[in-house]
Formats: sequence, structure tokens, C-alpha cells
Amino acid sequence: MSKGQLTAFNSHTHALHQQPLRFIHASDLHLERTLEGVPECPVHWEQRMLDISRRAARRLFQKCIAEDVDFLVLSGNVLNANVSPPGIFLFLTEQFERLKRAGIAVYWAGGEFDSPEDLPSAFPMPENVHRFPSNSIQEFYYQRVEGPDALPIAKLVGMSRNQRKKRIRSSEFPAEPGELFAIAVANGTVLNEHGEPDTLAHRYIDYWAMGGNNKRQTFHGNPRKRGPDGKPLPVDLLAGTPRKEAPPQPFIVHYPGATLARTPADVVQTNIGQYGATLVEVMLDESGRPLDEPVLSPFSTSPIRWVNDRVILEAADDGGKLADELRQRLKNYRETQKGEDLLINWLVDIPPGPLAQHLRRSGLTHDLLSELRAMYGQDEPMTWSVSISVLVPEQLPKAHYEQQTILGDFLRSVKHFQDNPQELIHLGGYIPKNWDSQEFVGEETIKKLLLAERVKDEIADSEDANSEVKEPKERWVQSSVQTETQQRILREAAMTGLELFARTETPS
Repeated sequence: MSKGQLTAFNSHTHALHQQPLRFIHASDLHLERTLEGVPECPVHWEQRMLDISRRAARRLFQKCIAEDVDFLVLSGNVLNANVSPPGIFLFLTEQFERLKRAGIAVYWAGGEFDSPEDLPSAFPMPENVHRFPSNSIQEFYYQRVEGPDALPIAKLVGMSRNQRKKRIRSSEFPAEPGELFAIAVANGTVLNEHGEPDTLAHRYIDYWAMGGNNKRQTFHGNPRKRGPDGKPLPVDLLAGTPRKEAPPQPFIVHYPGATLARTPADVVQTNIGQYGATLVEVMLDESGRPLDEPVLSPFSTSPIRWVNDRVILEAADDGGKLADELRQRLKNYRETQKGEDLLINWLVDIPPGPLAQHLRRSGLTHDLLSELRAMYGQDEPMTWSVSISVLVPEQLPKAHYEQQTILGDFLRSVKHFQDNPQELIHLGGYIPKNWDSQEFVGEETIKKLLLAERVKDEIADSEDANSEVKEPKERWVQSSVQTETQQRILREAAMTGLELFARTETPS
């Protein structure tokens, strides 16, 4: 190394020691998607709701500029290139140009439908955007300053997802110690069925920037040991040591989650912070290695907040009591509301009785919603009551199941399937003949009706295994989602039966 190079190196490492490496990690922007599950949205808010994904993305890019980060990491599912209109590509290009003017690089590993080959050539990316290919690992080195003597301060290795291949083969990533902070960028999963990584401890990747999971998730592998003073002890990479003999290295696997919840089903908690991106900061030593574990600071990008608010009432309460409670809670939300639109699902927890039946069967729910929507539904930010629903109990009182009536027979039948979720409910007899020739009925509809899915086993049993021709055998299975759906439908069926039969029967 020449004297000039040595001077540049010393200046470079001093700057590293003084300034942390800072980048933002985001994924699952889904720019082509809109808001779902909001019936009767005001006409003047329709465009606001249609642009919801781009509004969240603007907040993300603005955060990059406001924080003056070194670069932005995108871990796929930015958009579905197959269904996105030209306006979305133009929007994305404009946002990347904003980052370019701010001196911020972008490192993008595509997901299922946003790999480099999926994007139209009519919208070329600015030169600050670096794309990872979908068929091989590629390395990029980030330099904070330009020039012939400038040295990199971080290494990014990654690969875009190959269509529906979700499992990431960690063995394809580098397994040799390096002198720089290393970031792996990919879309999919490197975790096993127990939520833990299998072979990442010896890959010498400090931070796995993952995408493809709408929920935020972080795994800390082999946390650094600390001395009596609480400071982290240095990690010896043992350069040249065979991988099998090297000590496990500290690493982090992080999914930042989706930038916003677009449907009520997406909601993990009422906390808006569950949806957004993550600011990552790490202090480096003179050699470019981390002095401590990266600090992850999640932040919100969502311009909306979903709230599932549970209202508990007594059986003797009436509609007036419920209306007063909803008005007061809505007023409280409005007083603490900040810049996001608020979408509220009111969940009324009340024992079976007149009020519960009025909410489920009469126009009381519609009248209450109309009043609540008129209160703050026309203002900005919007406070919108999406729905009012009655929580259905897991089980009805024991006396209902013991009565010797048609209602009792019906409830006992429902309870049997509730207690035996593995037993399939065969609805084939209720499906119209020649259903497959009807225009509006397809295979997916039938699967939903039957609440099960037909799959094929490679070898059905030992008898088949000994035969020369091993034909796959079809069987019915239920996923956890299907089981949950079945239980919900059964609870609803029990309540419906109680409301309908109870009015026409008396126990014998």
C-alpha cells in the first residue's frame, strides 16, 4: 500500500469509527394493491383509499431522506410487475430519482413478481438502484464517498426470488470471514418450521435483510457475549479456520413486515407501529467490523390505522347504552388521533338476548353506523366506523344443548363438529348437480364449500408400496386456516339456530 493509499485508509477508518452505518430495510410495499374491507367508503375518499400503497411508500422514501441514511434495502414484493399499471412504475422511478438527488443508494432483491426480468424495459431504473439477479448470488460494495482511493464500508450479497421458490438456500451465500459488515438481501425464508435458522451461524453474514412476510419478525442468533462492564466482547472471525471448527458468529434475521395493513385480516395488533420499515444502525471499528449488534428501530409508514375495539355490555343493556358508549369512544379516538386515517371495527361482546338479536337481525347496526360515520367521517384525517359486529361465544350455555327440542338436536350436532375439528363436514349432497358446468362455480369455490382440500399422497400405504405401479392416492386435508374458518362458521351457525328456533319452540 502506497503512502497515499495508507493516508486515505486511515482517514477512511477514522470516519467509520466516528459515524455509524445507517440504512433502512423495507419490503412488501405491494404498490399495486389497494385498501380492502372498507364498505360504503365516502365518495370523496375513494381515490385516497386507492392510492393507499403509494401513500405508504412516499412515507418510506421521505424517511430515508429525512434520516440521511447511507442506503435503502428493498427485500422484494415492491410491486407485482404483471398487473401494475404504467403509473406505478412511473411513481417508483420518481421516488428513486428523489433518493438519487439525496445521494442515497438502493439495493433491491426482487420477490415473486418483481425480479429484474419481470420489470418492463420502458422504465429503466436510475443508476443509484442496484438490482440482484434471480439466478445467482451477486455482491455489491457500498462506498460512502467516491474516488479512486475510497474504500467500501459494507458488503451486500443477495439474490432475487425465482418466482415461487420461497425457501432460501443459505448454503449459496458466502461462508468465509470478511473484513466488512455483511448484509444478505433475499425474499423468502431462511427459518425452519420452529422459527429458527438452520445453518446461518457459519455463513459470516451479520444481517439477513429478508422479505416476504407481512408480519414483522426478528431472530437474534448467537448474541455477543459481554464483559463485566456490560460492553460487548470482540468477535474473533478466525480467518483461515475451517468452517466446521469456527465458533458460531452473531447474526440477525429480520423481516420488517408490510408497509401497511390493507385488510382487517392483516391486522396483528391495533398498534400502527406493526406496519412500516426498520432503521438499522451499527457502529464499526477501524477494520470495518461491527463493534456491537445492529440497533433496529422500527417506524411506521402506514397512513391508516385499523382498530378492533371490544365493547363489553350486559344482557340487560339496550341500544341507547351501546350508542352512548360508541359515541364517547369515537370522541376519545378523535382527540388522540394524529395524521393517519382511523378505521374502526366495533366488536360488541354481549350475552344472547334482545339487543344481540337486534344488532344481528334488525336495522339497528345500520342506524348506529350511519350516525358514527357522520360524526368524523367527512373530516381529514378520517375517522371511519367500518363495522359493528356481535362477538359470537365459543359455546352457548349448557342448558341449550340439553333441551329435547329441534334446537337442542341442532346445537348438539354443531357442537359435535366443534369438538371434533378433524372430522370433515361433507357438504357434497348440498351442491347442485352438474355444478362443474355452471358458469359461476369453479374448483376453488367447491374447496371453500367443502372446507377441505384434495391432495395426493405419493404412496398411500404399505400395500401400494409393494406394488409395481405406485399410483398417487387422493385424500382430504384441512389447513389451519380452513379449520379456523370452519370453527367460525359453526359458532355463527349455532347463534343463528338459537335465534331462529328459540322463537318457535318450547322444550318438550
